Amino acid sequence: MNRFLEKLRQFMQGRNGYDALCYFLFIIYTLMVVINLFVSSITMYIIELLLMGYIIFRVLSKNIHRRQKENLFYLKIQNSVFGFFIRQKNKIRDIRTHRYIRCKHCKARLRVKRRKGKHNVRCPRCRGEFEVNIRL
Repeated sequence: MNRFLEKLRQFMQGRNGYDALCYFLFIIYTLMVVINLFVSSITMYIIELLLMGYIIFRVLSKNIHRRQKENLFYLKIQNSVFGFFIRQKNKIRDIRTHRYIRCKHCKARLRVKRRKGKHNVRCPRCRGEFEVNIRL
């Protein structure tokens, strides 16, 4: 068994291997296989084969620079999507104690304490000052 693992390790040396995009594509592939068990479509089966071929191509590719660029692009999209949901969760968590507003100058998102009335706010990013009226 150790000889097999050593041969596999030597074969994979200098290749891309698994990354976050491969894991995501494999999850999509698995979901499509499960759906195809119930739907039984030739078109979906062809798409599954193409997707698995692309996953194998990415894993065995020796053009590591290109695969890393693809993975970074995917991670940028993934982080923006996850970041959106984390911000929404934080808004719900802080609804009783804070309000979220946008800076009038640089459009940064600011968290201010929830105190009724007019307040002067200074943006930590652009140092711009503006007035905010908190009603609730």
